[in-house]
Amino acid sequence: MKQPCLDCGRPSSGSRCQQHAVRYERQRNRTATLRRMSGEGANRPYGGNYAKQAAEVRAATHKCWICGEGWRQNDPWQADHVDAGNPLSPLLGAHRSCNIARANKARAGK
Repeated sequence: MKQPCLDCGRPSSGSRCQQHAVRYERQRNRTATLRRMSGEGANRPYGGNYAKQAAEVRAATHKCWICGEGWRQNDPWQADHVDAGNPLSPLLGAHRSCNIARANKARAGK
């Protein structure tokens, strides 16, 4: 079944027509090469396990560690560092709004 190319809208057998698929792959390869050459990601402050740890914290959270309240509609859980700005401090679950408010207060006090 044909579907429209994501770039030009012409019918294609994949997500892009042949012309745009070639361009897309070239761009992806170019971007990957530049990232490897620049060392991007090598010095991430949170390390390689952060995404996994943060997902586990969000999944296990039932109560915000900042305000003590439970789940709120349209206010998702975030993994928050107990010691703000320290990537080595433990992660706990917090509402997005609580995390943002806490960060704003910390910045204002500096």
